[in-house]
Amino acid sequence: MNIFQGKVALITGASSGIGRATALRLASFGARLGLAARTTEKLQAVANEAAAKGGEAFAIPTDVTDREQCRRAVEATVERFGRLDILLCCAGVSMRGPFADSDLDALERVMRVNFFGTLYPAYCAIPHLKKTEGSLAAITSLSGKRGTPFYAIYGASKFAVQGLFASLRLELAPAGVHVGVVAPGFVDTPLRENVLGPDGRPYETPPPPPFRVWPVEKCVDRIIELLVKRKAELLLPWFVRPFLALDEAVGGWLGDRYLARKFGCRKKQE
Repeated sequence: MNIFQGKVALITGASSGIGRATALRLASFGARLGLAARTTEKLQAVANEAAAKGGEAFAIPTDVTDREQCRRAVEATVERFGRLDILLCCAGVSMRGPFADSDLDALERVMRVNFFGTLYPAYCAIPHLKKTEGSLAAITSLSGKRGTPFYAIYGASKFAVQGLFASLRLELAPAGVHVGVVAPGFVDTPLRENVLGPDGRPYETPPPPPFRVWPVEKCVDRIIELLVKRKAELLLPWFVRPFLALDEAVGGWLGDRYLARKFGCRKKQE
């Protein structure tokens, strides 16, 4: 039985990357979709692709850092389809560079997009998700599970989403609302080509990732599993979880050494 047939989902960050790929997967299952992002042309292209796959979708131009635009995106989806079963927050921006050398305005921008850009639509969607006992889901990151060199503000924004959703999971459980996150490592999306540097502008040549870059469809697989099984959290890759548990058990020194080596951090010589 296809549990997504006829379900209504609002996806932020739907114009590219994980959001786009998930929208198309859900469309192939017969879901009805509100697609939110800033660029109307890209959204409409995704809506057309979704229709070709058997779904129904419409574009909602939205800047997730604007609370009123997030409210309108939620209300437009409910007005169009009469309900809301899933909110999936995929909008995000990545930043890599030494924290102390980074522009403060750029740091604030990352937090506004990644954290408040998840908080605002979640806040607006909760009353509707209570009516359907639906799912509230977000994309976080492995950098939101463990401190990572040169990803201080990106990781902090994802830690914040992890904390928010962990609390909401407990608060909304009595109402039957599922709350969950998917925390991937590096994923092959346009985000990889638009990583911000310390000055807040994308690198001309993005720095190479120190770990494997996963196909976006692998991340979509995790999202679908999260929604179907109503999981609290899934990681990509799955085998990171025992490493995180081991690292915590030994007090973090193992992860510190491993990440310092991977990212080229060297202690000051005595």
